[in-house]
Amino acid sequence: MTPRHSHQFAIVLLAASVMLEIALLAGVFSLPDAIYHSLHLAFMAMLIGSQLALYLTADAQLRSRRYALWFAVGAAFTMVGDYINGTLSSVQPVSLKLTWAMLLFGIGYGLYILALWQHGRTQFANAPASKVLLLGMALQNLIVNVLLWTWFVEANLQGHDLLYYGSFVFNATLYVLMPLLAFRFYQVSQYSTGALIVLIGSVLIPYSDLVLFNSWLKAGDPPVATFELYALNWVVYFGGQVLISRFPALALEADASRSGSVSSRS
Repeated sequence: MTPRHSHQFAIVLLAASVMLEIALLAGVFSLPDAIYHSLHLAFMAMLIGSQLALYLTADAQLRSRRYALWFAVGAAFTMVGDYINGTLSSVQPVSLKLTWAMLLFGIGYGLYILALWQHGRTQFANAPASKVLLLGMALQNLIVNVLLWTWFVEANLQGHDLLYYGSFVFNATLYVLMPLLAFRFYQVSQYSTGALIVLIGSVLIPYSDLVLFNSWLKAGDPPVATFELYALNWVVYFGGQVLISRFPALALEADASRSGSVSSRS
């Protein structure tokens, strides 16, 4: 699978997912819970498969090829988290679902962050950047995340200590670094449209968690989230997953372009 085909596949996948969720939310038709949540896992499996296909077909000499594999493995961990959060899993109630899912998403997003960091460190070591700007953005992200967690999440997690402290740490580390490194990618990519898509994805993912933690536990600790809450969160969450997943393909495109330029000058 070429990077261009990867982008096209992702666009179609996201469009199909959004159309399904809107039709279900609007009551156009309905699906049994087992089929509905299985489709979500299928969407994630196809996204993972596209990353693996990108990895397997890319030029092995391109350093950025490994990012597709890291994103595929990271997304696989998040897919297990999706399974736990859905009705197919016997893990209950919602607080326990979110506790286990938080661990799995932490591993998955950690691999996304590792890929973004490694790319910024190796591919653009000589690119101009203001360390003061990046440090200021990191501090800004931290302050905003802590304030939003305090305003919209903290009250819902009282009595769930592991989820309470775990979500705070998650919010103050991974969700600070992910948008920051995505912005760095956007910056060194000369503010390209593709890198902007990755940046938007890096914001949608923590935003989806903010909505999730604010809504799923607001009325107590039910066995599972309602269909409406799950569907609304999925639109934002899967959108973020698809958009940030463009990073490996974009990195490969840039890497191949640089390699071609070097070859043509040799």
